[in-house]
Amino acid sequence: MRRICLGDEPGRDDAIAIAAAVLRGGGVAILPAEGVYGLHALATHPVALATLRRLKPRETGKSYIGLVAQPGDVQPWVISVGRAARSLIESHWPGALTLIFEASPATPDSIRGDDGTVALRCPGNLFLRTVIGAVGAMVVSTSANAPGDPPTGRVPEELASRVELVVDAGALSGIPSTIVSVVGDEPRVVRPGAVEVGGPPS
Repeated sequence: MRRICLGDEPGRDDAIAIAAAVLRGGGVAILPAEGVYGLHALATHPVALATLRRLKPRETGKSYIGLVAQPGDVQPWVISVGRAARSLIESHWPGALTLIFEASPATPDSIRGDDGTVALRCPGNLFLRTVIGAVGAMVVSTSANAPGDPPTGRVPEELASRVELVVDAGALSGIPSTIVSVVGDEPRVVRPGAVEVGGPPS
């Protein structure tokens, strides 16, 4: 395991390059995400996905979140971006808001839910967003904690020794992204989080 402490020094560019190389090569990395640390892997790499499932098994009916570098990058993975989704994207992306869409046929199985949906986010974390852009492909993300445990704003040391790379940005807020479904006529808050949006919680 390699560990990089992230600061404002010029070494940040090196950290971005290293993280992108690890993901492209099929490794799993713990990276700072939206207020919490997450496990990240290439969405279509079988070895990376097998490792990710060992570290954080997918709960029944749930899939990993797909991360895009730019808001417009969602287009290949969704059936459509409706008016409500477009408004939320314009208001909150890049940011700590995950949107659930109806998945397109091109969506990788790793981020396709059993119900045919896909959860996507354009991260507000600039480091993470830049890494995704450098990878040049879909990256999957899941909070770096055991199933059932709350997400953590600190590097999870019990998982750190089991991944190829840890990028340590210090203590984060501990507040994960808000998750909103935009499938159907009205947006529906699935999980409250860092971003406040309208709509009744599920």
